[in-house]
Amino acid sequence: MAEKKKKAKKETVKPLKPVFASANIIYSAVFFGAVTVAMLALPRPEKSLIEQRTLATFPEFTYEDFINGKYTNGITEFYDDTVPYRDDIKKIAAGIKGLYGVELNDTEIHGQLVAITIEEEELPVVAPVTTESTTTTAGEAAPSGTTAVTTAPVTTTTVTTEKNINEIADGVITNGQVVVKRNDGHYWAISLFGGGKGKTYASALNRFHEELGEDVKIYTMIAPTAGEYYLPSNFADYNAIQKNSVDSIASQLDEDIVTVDAISALAEHTDEDIYLRTDHHWKPLGAYYAAEAFAKAADVPFADISTYEKVVKDGYVGTMYAFTESVNILNDPEQFVFYKPSNKYYTYYYDTAYNFDYEFPLFVDMPVGSSYSTFMGGDMKIVRIETDVKNGRKLLIFKDSYGNAEVPFYTGSFEEIYVCDMRYFDLNAIEFIKENGITDLLFTMCTFSATGPNANGLNVVLDNPTREELEAMAATATTTTAPEPEAEETTKKTKKTSTTTPPEEAEEDEAEVTTVPEDEPEKTTRKTKKTKKTTTKDNDEE
Repeated sequence: MAEKKKKAKKETVKPLKPVFASANIIYSAVFFGAVTVAMLALPRPEKSLIEQRTLATFPEFTYEDFINGKYTNGITEFYDDTVPYRDDIKKIAAGIKGLYGVELNDTEIHGQLVAITIEEEELPVVAPVTTESTTTTAGEAAPSGTTAVTTAPVTTTTVTTEKNINEIADGVITNGQVVVKRNDGHYWAISLFGGGKGKTYASALNRFHEELGEDVKIYTMIAPTAGEYYLPSNFADYNAIQKNSVDSIASQLDEDIVTVDAISALAEHTDEDIYLRTDHHWKPLGAYYAAEAFAKAADVPFADISTYEKVVKDGYVGTMYAFTESVNILNDPEQFVFYKPSNKYYTYYYDTAYNFDYEFPLFVDMPVGSSYSTFMGGDMKIVRIETDVKNGRKLLIFKDSYGNAEVPFYTGSFEEIYVCDMRYFDLNAIEFIKENGITDLLFTMCTFSATGPNANGLNVVLDNPTREELEAMAATATTTTAPEPEAEETTKKTKKTSTTTPPEEAEEDEAEVTTVPEDEPEKTTRKTKKTKKTTTKDNDEE
């Protein structure tokens, strides 16, 4: 017993002397105080080049937002999102993160895995039809110079498409992305695809066809991501075959909707730089080959790549670094190459309600880290392009960000092009198509959008109220009167309120009439805030 007490006494830790304890408190207080002052005083970034996005802004105070907590939550989000030297800190964190992970079947895993959708029924093999009326049977390659275009299912069997994979490579899976060093010596970040039948996408396109009838030709071109061609074979168990999903969608479409086979078109060029290594998008060269397939299906002229001005940017690191935080991706940048058309065209930008904003170049000068936003500056605008092609064909594109890289290649094919992102479109799509005399309607997006939540946006643009419905709602709101007072002595003056303010009355003091180009239909003239920039012709005169 005495021996145990003696041992316990030896293990007792003596407290610090008062002078050292006080010094410890002072040093800690000074350190954390300095960090706090630095976080408050140092300049806060407005954009993140690594994440390629605009960071949170300090919220404007309103009494309503203060009461419901949105104002204080906005302040918290602002300080969390705009930490000084944010990108530098994330780079350091990425280096540390690369030192840990868990292994599963010889594959290192970071974050969550993609859940692969198991198809419960057999997928149909659809016979492609070429623009030259040449048909191919299942399993055969399309003849050179032709484009496979799906129009109707022929047989039903199990699809056993073999992946175009020719190597095994070590890598890690990070939040649904594979980071792998391929035989070319470079690191690639490749998204794992979970599969899906695309029922929402297919049903929306059938709704478009039902409401538009034979007046507008409808095309769908779903772009595969890099994983369809470049994922090493030892990761195949974590990835679904994208062609299965594209074929599933094709089998659900009305017979008159044309499916352009981008997967086969790109498969012929996998030895070229058609996908970005550090970004989830394809390269503009990949978009060119897909656009060529669509042009053949639509039977419109298409300029050869040699007629374009080639622009090269070095040091590009795209979205995959933000997704994976892989230091290997960060330290292995690539070239971003895009192509400017040689013909004449003019580009006009509108807000998501099709109010004219400004005339500006199709290609926007961006920092190298945001190079993919070179095309029209991003997604959150409606863009109209007038070209020197006089064939009476007007193309409307509903797309995700994959479609942005296609647009320049259509300037030599259509007289007029309208570019709309289904995620940022506030009008009724059918009314918009009819009012602008659209002859060709192209839905182009990647497999993730066609089989995922983004496809819901197509139903939203179909369900948006028409102009007549909006005017009826506005008229109803403006005629609403306050209830009569119960007694004369309690009568008070009340302001006339409206839940919907007609655009002609909104912000009357701040607005002035901004006219659109001379040939712009009168219906697109709006009263808007003065945001028009310097007018610039878009034929590369930036």
